[in-house]
Amino acid sequence: MHLVETTKALDETVASLAGASRIFLDTEFESSRQGTQLCLVQLSAGEEAYVIDALRVRDLTPLRGVLGRDDCEWVFHAGAQDVQLLLEHLELDAPPHLFDTQVAWALTGPEYSVSLGYLLYRVLGLRAPKTYQADDWKRRPLPRNQLEYAAADVEHLPALRARLVARLSELGREDAIYEATRELIWPPLEAPAQLGLSSFRNAWQLDERSQAALRHLLDWYNALDGDQRQHAPDAKALLSIAKRIPESVEDLERIKGVPRHFARRNGQALVSGIVRASDGAVAADFVPIEPPPYATFAELRMDAWLGVVRAEACTGARIAPELAFPGRVTKRVRGDLVEQADPQPLIDALTGWRRDVLYDHVIAACARYRIPRD
Repeated sequence: MHLVETTKALDETVASLAGASRIFLDTEFESSRQGTQLCLVQLSAGEEAYVIDALRVRDLTPLRGVLGRDDCEWVFHAGAQDVQLLLEHLELDAPPHLFDTQVAWALTGPEYSVSLGYLLYRVLGLRAPKTYQADDWKRRPLPRNQLEYAAADVEHLPALRARLVARLSELGREDAIYEATRELIWPPLEAPAQLGLSSFRNAWQLDERSQAALRHLLDWYNALDGDQRQHAPDAKALLSIAKRIPESVEDLERIKGVPRHFARRNGQALVSGIVRASDGAVAADFVPIEPPPYATFAELRMDAWLGVVRAEACTGARIAPELAFPGRVTKRVRGDLVEQADPQPLIDALTGWRRDVLYDHVIAACARYRIPRD
């Protein structure tokens, strides 16, 4: 283990790792209300481990010569935050190739959120003690034993990766690991959801003036892009605004979920639109909304069907359900499944690596377990 505490030592480390097409890495950091502080960076090209003290070597950009190469693969375990921290400190947009050993394990079996220690034991038969896991990584100097503990996390990654690649190769998933890892670090961006009256459970309680106000708010909110929505009132606050029908910026500011800076900058225009919409409501044209049920037997049956199909498909494909069908996927298709009583929305949700790995197994499960229909 080489401890890197100076700029000169960092340059020597870069020279030692130059030309490596695969880097095994880990980090140690401390999180607080003030943010996340990078404390150590552990690197290896497969032999010697280098532990870089990021509190003493503040400028890590020389590592771009190694980690920023187009052909460089980063190998780590459950490293979404590690990757983001390194990209920030190295001033890189994105690394070319990412291999997460946790994801690789989930692509070949039923378990997903497993620790590195557990995986080392299951794959390599190593019992790695976590003696210093909860220690303070900001104190200096760090004891030698604590530094060696940090280095050990990358020292075993080469052997672990090799075994996992063999398992992936048996299943023909050597390419899926890179796509699945990248998706974990950068989940696919989805278009901002379009809201309607049905998006609010208690919209049925609104009278004609408040319903007209809510319709105006929905038209306004749905026209915003994702960045604009980040500075606008929370979507849940729209119903409260419609109920209150604020007549001034001060009234708008008092409503929970309305950012003060937004109210002061854009509140007057929004308030004016709400008042116009509510004043223009015609009682004779008002159509009361029926309260939606909290649960239906159709939804219960569909949830059960989706759970069975998910379990059967994952068992057949030998993949962890949490990786195969994350919440963002099942949440997106559940409503369509209930409405259409047809498995096609679930099949259509299988894109990218999921289609290659899961398609045949989902089709087989859907054929074996017919979708419930009233």
